[in-house]
Amino acid sequence: MTTDLKALEKQLAKHKVYDAWQYVESLNETLEYMTTSFNVVNAVYSHRKNTLQSSEEVLMQCAVKTGSASYDTSEINRTNLTIADFVIDDLLFLKKTTMEFFHYARISMDVLFQITNTALLGDDSYNADDKGLLGKLLKKLIQKSEFSTLLGLMDSNKNNTLYKYLVAFDNYIKHIKTIPIPIKNSFLLGNTHTFLLNDFYYDGKHFSSEDALVKIGELNTYVLQTIDTILGELLRQIPNCFNNTQRIQEIKYKQVFEKIEQDNKLQYMSFFIEVESELTELTQKTQEIKVLPLRIKPNDTIYHFNFKFDTIFIRKANSDEDCIIGIAQAKNDLSTNEFYRTFTVTPCDSHEYNQYIDTFQSTYSNISGDYHAMEGNTFFL
Repeated sequence: MTTDLKALEKQLAKHKVYDAWQYVESLNETLEYMTTSFNVVNAVYSHRKNTLQSSEEVLMQCAVKTGSASYDTSEINRTNLTIADFVIDDLLFLKKTTMEFFHYARISMDVLFQITNTALLGDDSYNADDKGLLGKLLKKLIQKSEFSTLLGLMDSNKNNTLYKYLVAFDNYIKHIKTIPIPIKNSFLLGNTHTFLLNDFYYDGKHFSSEDALVKIGELNTYVLQTIDTILGELLRQIPNCFNNTQRIQEIKYKQVFEKIEQDNKLQYMSFFIEVESELTELTQKTQEIKVLPLRIKPNDTIYHFNFKFDTIFIRKANSDEDCIIGIAQAKNDLSTNEFYRTFTVTPCDSHEYNQYIDTFQSTYSNISGDYHAMEGNTFFL
């Protein structure tokens, strides 16, 4: 892949759509599964042909020397595989791995569209399980002229015959039945070697029989090249994200410890979002914000963590507790999978902040997180 993934990660972090990075990591994993399946299918089929050819040569030499030769199923079974002392029928393994290739290739394309959805739509993104995601993305991207090149790439992919075959094949074997994959290799008589994907009908369309190795080779190249091309253009377009204005990544903290004998006991810990002067700087469009503590260090190292805390105070910039003007409270519970947790913002003053401090120890038993992802101060009484 020629796309600079480190640059991609930094752009996602910089433009507050870092939740797309989880899908980039998932994409790398599924692409590895796909290419491994592709390589394994080629290697196992080559092993099968070479083993049969070797057995043929041994039998022919025996026939020449002795005038006769015979074979039984043990000769044919030499093509089987042994993995961790478990003997596997190589024909079964080839068919299984071929189907896995198609599934991982399809997943990789779907994850690519989810990256595009999350990175460019931000808070306007569609649900991850939306079955009409690609079509909706195309309709959304057309609203901005900056996305014309990306739109062209995605539209071209949607209409590509290889993509259509991939989607149809994967949908067929997931929702209807398996597609027969006949594998035939001559032994002693003839010179026939076939490894096919049978023809099938899906969604009213006929898909012809294909040479399995040729087809998965074409699809492997196509998926890798398409993903690389689209990711490269997406990297350039991240600054044009539709909506990331309500996302907050700059969180500050304050820790206060009391020294008790030889130990330090946490008295309280509080978190802050800073505004220049007014609460409306956060709530111009909605009372909700989305929070992910994240910092990009000068060496481009990115620190972030899942913020499992339910209260953040809003204060004026460069001030302390004397300028509290609002409070943000978690809208969803701690079990959410969201990177950017949703908080509801309301006005408050130092009185509520003091109440929070007074009840901290009885309310919070454990506070943890990556403090490299935030700026803050620690005090010892």
